[in-house]
Amino acid sequence: MIQTREKTKVAFAHNNITPNTQGIMAGITEYMRNKGDWQLIVWPDTSIESLQFLKNRGCKGAFVSVQTSTKAQQLIEVGIPIIAVSTLQNMLHLPYISADSEQVAGMAFQYFSKKNFLNFAFYGSTDARWSSERMNYFSQLVARSGRPLHVYNGEQIPVINELIPFTRLWIDTILNRGQQQLIQWLRDLPKPVAVLASCDILACHLCNVADEADLKIPEEVAILGINNDQALCNLCDPPLSSITFNFKKAGLDAARLMDRIISSRESLEGQWIHIQPLYVKSRGSTDSYAIDDPDVVKALKFIGANSSEPLQVDDVAHHVCISKRSLQMKFQKALGRSVHEEIIHAHFEVAKTLLLDTELPIDAISLRSGFHYTTNMRRAFKELTGMLPHKFRAAHQSARFA
Repeated sequence: MIQTREKTKVAFAHNNITPNTQGIMAGITEYMRNKGDWQLIVWPDTSIESLQFLKNRGCKGAFVSVQTSTKAQQLIEVGIPIIAVSTLQNMLHLPYISADSEQVAGMAFQYFSKKNFLNFAFYGSTDARWSSERMNYFSQLVARSGRPLHVYNGEQIPVINELIPFTRLWIDTILNRGQQQLIQWLRDLPKPVAVLASCDILACHLCNVADEADLKIPEEVAILGINNDQALCNLCDPPLSSITFNFKKAGLDAARLMDRIISSRESLEGQWIHIQPLYVKSRGSTDSYAIDDPDVVKALKFIGANSSEPLQVDDVAHHVCISKRSLQMKFQKALGRSVHEEIIHAHFEVAKTLLLDTELPIDAISLRSGFHYTTNMRRAFKELTGMLPHKFRAAHQSARFA
């Protein structure tokens, strides 16, 4: 009689499943299915009692929502490998899943700089580690450009226990202090201004406050969120632009690390599983350019609206109703780049999104992104990333199974 091998039980303990955690769970699930001998137990409670219960029921490890250092210390003492998810503070020796704040800040700064913004601001409303990290890295980049970063310094409510989730922090701030301080901060910012919010929740709140302050989005205040929670982003008016993350890859990487720890090939050493930013999903909240020349702005919006179609410089000049030579001169003066370079970059952004979000073949992506010919897309990727498209796709995806 053939005996079936008992599966290794691993728990996912989380009391608030969000689109972020769903993406991470998708990566963990894919790894487990490929491995074949793991069983994932989804558990809607993160208390120490629950973790002890799961351990006693044979769980060999757990992915757990952990916000505070105090809770992290308690989980270390449970006695099974734990990887922290949705963290706010330092996780001590626990491995943890968290976004790469330096890459996030770099992507945001590059995005705003390409739109020619010279005034920058940051809005964060907690003492969450990742929020302060994003502010610090963004501040460094703005400082290198010779500009100051305007940071909102409203009263912070400290994270003191697991019962105060992140969303509760900013709600309490609003209820306890009101919004007048934030309204005044927005009004006092030099205009036009590019604002990076530490997450989509705060960015949506800022959109509402800007409306109360009678400020135009995006003409006066362009707002960029982080996480690309589509439900939240589309609730905003105008819809919120946001940085998209590769949550599934982080889940795959976390599951692979858990496998190594359970099999004693690695130990708990506070390893950081990076959530890599992929691209900025542009929507109405940043659909503006800090450029005085209306012809250049009109050309940029035309290129953006037609970035999936083959475009020539003549097409853009015809739309703007000026000569090709005049448009080229205006672009160089306002942006320091040519119209052709702008077109190629617009095609590249579409192709990059398709490469990372779909399984479409390279030839199909070249057609859908306006490059028309695969050779053109390969040349653009080599120039802009140093990699060919298939290498770029592979570099942003974990190996399916290792």
